[in-house]
Amino acid sequence: METIEHIIGVERVIAELGYWPSFHDAEVIAFSAERAFPFKRDETIAHLAVHVRQYESVGEGTTQYEQVLRKSVLVRLAFKGACDFDLSDFNHQNVINAITVSASGANESTGLLVNIESIWGFGGSLRCQSVEVENVEAVNDALSK
Repeated sequence: METIEHIIGVERVIAELGYWPSFHDAEVIAFSAERAFPFKRDETIAHLAVHVRQYESVGEGTTQYEQVLRKSVLVRLAFKGACDFDLSDFNHQNVINAITVSASGANESTGLLVNIESIWGFGGSLRCQSVEVENVEAVNDALSK
């Protein structure tokens, strides 16, 4: 199954970018987890903030060729019922290759497997009950460099 079939609120990202990104060359800005009380496992939640930049090719096939920044957004994802974290290497940049979400088949209470494929820095996997787009906000790249 395709990643977006498992994510609630993908239309928020698609409305901003025109498509669901692979997250190639995106940067993880923040990751946090909140533990629930032992008797409420499904309330454990993790949050991930990813900076996605969309570029456009200008002047292809000419000496004037360049990649121009078209959009810059911060995508905030929530992983509800999160468990089985296997994450590492959070650093000053955290460039990723992809975020994929698939049915894990392990058991019904943690039915999704999320993989965050690292290029440099943060990456790994976790299991959860659901994945949701919490927010998508425009970023002024002049301030984020």
